[in-house]
Amino acid sequence: MIRAGCKVKIWIADWFAQLNNKMGGDLKKIQTVGRYMIEIWKAAGMNLDGVEFLWSSEEINNRAHEYWPIVMDIARKNNVKRITRYTLVYVVFPLKALFSSKASP
Repeated sequence: MIRAGCKVKIWIADWFAQLNNKMGGDLKKIQTVGRYMIEIWKAAGMNLDGVEFLWSSEEINNRAHEYWPIVMDIARKNNVKRITRYTLVYVVFPLKALFSSKASP
């Protein structure tokens, strides 16, 4: 994509890793791992020209006035039963059908 002239944004989902208790929920450790991953991409020869790394914690904090009202709106309008039903109907069942269908000869 870079060679084609595209700009690429890679999200480092540090807050979501903390939410999932990765690295014992220690945000500093999670961010250290995120920086390490960036270094791995560099060492592997990934072309980082035109690549922007975004940290979810920074973006959410910088745009909290936009982010949290959306999160609260989604939380108010949904419940676990509804989300589970949606996931089954629009995600699980279509994927299951896609991968279980046999290709025609």
